[in-house]
Amino acid sequence: METSKFHQLCKAYDNAQTNFENYKTDCHTFSIEFVKEIKTYYEVPDSQFSLYRIDPQQGFDLVQSALIHAIRLEQDHFWHFGIGLTVCKAPETLPEELILAHLMFRKNSNGNFSVKSAHMKKEFEVIKGDSKSYTPFLDALFESIITSYNNQLQQFLKAKTTRKLGFQR
Repeated sequence: METSKFHQLCKAYDNAQTNFENYKTDCHTFSIEFVKEIKTYYEVPDSQFSLYRIDPQQGFDLVQSALIHAIRLEQDHFWHFGIGLTVCKAPETLPEELILAHLMFRKNSNGNFSVKSAHMKKEFEVIKGDSKSYTPFLDALFESIITSYNNQLQQFLKAKTTRKLGFQR
C-alpha cells in the first residue's frame, strides 16, 4: 500500500525534528567541552569562573545552574553564551574585576565547530575532542583581554568593576 502525501509530510517532519534534536544534543555536548577547555587552558579556579546567558539586548544574565541554561541559538546560526572570569591582583583578593566575554559557536558541515568571541570577526575551527585545536582561539581571546588592559586606562577604586569585551558601557 502506497503511503499518502500527508504521511510523507509527517515522516519528513519527524526526520527534521530528530535531526535538529541530534544537532542540539551535539552542540550542548560541545559547549560542555568548550567551557572545560577554557577553564583548563586558563587554569581558572571554579570560584573565579561564572556562566551567563546573553539576553536579547546583549546583556549578561548570570546562570547559577547547568550550562544548558546559558547557551542559546540565535538567528545568525551561532549558539551564544557568556563566561565571567573574576580577576584580582592575587588569587581571591580585592580589588577584583569581572571580565565578561560573549562567546559563540556553531557546528560546521564537516562536523567540526567554529568558535569566536562576539567582538572578534575571525572564526576559529576546533575539532571536538582535540584540546590542541582550541589553542589558537584561546590565545586570541587571551590576547584581546591583555590588550584591553594595556590600551585602556582602568581606574581601580578598590571596588568590583566589570569589563565587557566587545560591548560599550
